[in-house]
Amino acid sequence: MSSRLSVEERRAHLIEAAIGLAEKKGVAGVTTRDVAQAAGVSLGVVHYCFENKDALMTELVKALAMELRDSVDADETVWEDAGTGKEALHKLVRRGLELMWRNIEATPERQLLTYETTTYALREGESTPAKLMIAREQYGFNDNTVADVIDHCREVTETQWHTPVSTLSRFILNVIDGIVLRWLVDDDSESVQVQLDLLAEMVIAHAE
Repeated sequence: MSSRLSVEERRAHLIEAAIGLAEKKGVAGVTTRDVAQAAGVSLGVVHYCFENKDALMTELVKALAMELRDSVDADETVWEDAGTGKEALHKLVRRGLELMWRNIEATPERQLLTYETTTYALREGESTPAKLMIAREQYGFNDNTVADVIDHCREVTETQWHTPVSTLSRFILNVIDGIVLRWLVDDDSESVQVQLDLLAEMVIAHAE
């Protein structure tokens, strides 16, 4: 890797290397030495960018979450001519879920990885409480990401949520977690579409 890269560019490169390794061998099996080798840098570079493996794993889960956020934001046409009112909000929320799902469906290995990072953090957290923060950072970041998206939907359509956005985002993530895990098990994409329809309807019931 070029020595001219900035610290942020180095960090992004190392995170991507860590993701690739974790997809192949699982989170628990990845070491900072492995990441250094995969990224083509010295071990010292890894520890310069990340204090330890836990810090790297925390940034890894954030990167995975940002991919889902970007899957919605990347298509600017979603927000154009959205219209106003509850019906427009419904269409916008469903469209956002669909764009998110397309990203999920195209990256099954990365979706499995998100569950592995959670179970890794919970299991290791029994002996090392600091590791539990990886899972909490993961879900907290996801909560904020979804909250930002649905609040933007509200703003664009000039509507209001009569349930706190933080509560709605948590509910949406809980349902999506279940949908994705079931899809990883049975690979039934047609059923997913029905579930996303139901999710959109349930969410819109909390708007006015």
